[in-house]
Amino acid sequence: MQMKEIFKALRKTLFGIAVSNRWYNLIVIIYLFAIKELTSNGKINHLSLRNRNNKLTILVFSPRAFRKDLDCIVTTNEFRVLIIQDHWLSIITGQFYPADFLRYHFFISLKYRTYLNPNSTDFKYKKQQKELRGFLCEFLSKLYRFLCIDCVISPHHRYVPDMEWGAVSTKIGVPHILVNREGQMASSPYLIKKLKRLFRDALPKFEGNHIIIQNELDKQIYVDTGYVSPEKISSLGCPRMDDFIKTRNEKKRSTGKSRKKVVFFPFFWFSDFEKKDLFSYFCKLHLCLVDFAIHHPEIDVIMKPKQGCFLSWKKNIFDETVINSNVDLSKIPNLIISDELDLHSLFFESDVVCGLNSSALLEAAVIGLPVIIPYFKDLQNRKYEERVFYRDAYDLFDIAESVEGLESLILKRLQNPVIDRGIMERRGAYFEKHISSLRGGATEKHVALIKRVVLGQQSKRVSYK
Repeated sequence: MQMKEIFKALRKTLFGIAVSNRWYNLIVIIYLFAIKELTSNGKINHLSLRNRNNKLTILVFSPRAFRKDLDCIVTTNEFRVLIIQDHWLSIITGQFYPADFLRYHFFISLKYRTYLNPNSTDFKYKKQQKELRGFLCEFLSKLYRFLCIDCVISPHHRYVPDMEWGAVSTKIGVPHILVNREGQMASSPYLIKKLKRLFRDALPKFEGNHIIIQNELDKQIYVDTGYVSPEKISSLGCPRMDDFIKTRNEKKRSTGKSRKKVVFFPFFWFSDFEKKDLFSYFCKLHLCLVDFAIHHPEIDVIMKPKQGCFLSWKKNIFDETVINSNVDLSKIPNLIISDELDLHSLFFESDVVCGLNSSALLEAAVIGLPVIIPYFKDLQNRKYEERVFYRDAYDLFDIAESVEGLESLILKRLQNPVIDRGIMERRGAYFEKHISSLRGGATEKHVALIKRVVLGQQSKRVSYK
């Protein structure tokens, strides 16, 4: 471990020497090894300097932050798609910003904070930002020219390195498109207010060419706060929903299975729910599902935490629940806990879904699954009334107000899973409002807009010449 740290420090020092001496060509060569190429069949290959089919070339920043939306775009085979991981963007940023700036962002992908907004008059690092952008201007010009980059894409409005690279890319004539990996900004009144404060006060205004988001509700938040002008943002749906919707329309849900499946989507309080207020609620809920698995060994109970939150959820909620109850998990083979299961495949194999504050509930609802929301009395608190997702549509789901109510509803829905046709129609409309069109086509819309932005930029270059 010590040798690994020594090697890491040495690498950083040598890289710092190259940056401080402005050895641009050497750094470009290093980054040619860091950049990989995605193929339409899902493979990650070493970079090929030849663009064999003369396609438009996209460089994607921080690809791990994307969900399956990027894969959908790659699969169309319309672009040559190159990727560069977030640490390769951060290592250059770290050469210019001081240690206290970087320390504030440790473990959180160098995110902007209210007190670190470059647009604010008291931003302490204006000189460092100017030097960083000056370096990137020269470095990216050489790198992009060598790789024939036509466009760059980033996944999130809060990632400092991505947005700095994107701003400079735009300045040197390579369009930057933000394809926001997060949706559901308007899923609760509390979240709307929180994000409006974020876009208004904590984030520098968008300096790229275009933003693509899922729905018109989210678009309004970006525009109302002045983060981006209306002509630079489009709501095009969610590409990863296209295949899901196609499968849904073909009615491929499994029937006649030998074992029933109940799926629970754990949720974490983060900053929206206080642990001291609701820890007993979380414990009761999780223990209820564990007890259900114990008492019904013929039924599989699947807990699927959100990827990225698994360790926090397990340590802070599930493990404490299990320890306090003296449950032996090894004796509950029908209790399955995993964050790696494919969500959409799981839906088409399941019988009942349970959870709170997750867009997965809308996805389950739109294919006709019974969806139970554990809205226990503990949570029915005025303090949290505006923090619960989709509260205006609770009549589309089954609501459990207690542990006993939850167990009773699960058993009832396993026996009678049919959802009223009128409810299904309203579920479909709500899904379209918050996630994506039930006609599909989100992927094609993304491809068309990317091409339009790139070709528009190229035509400007020609007219300028």
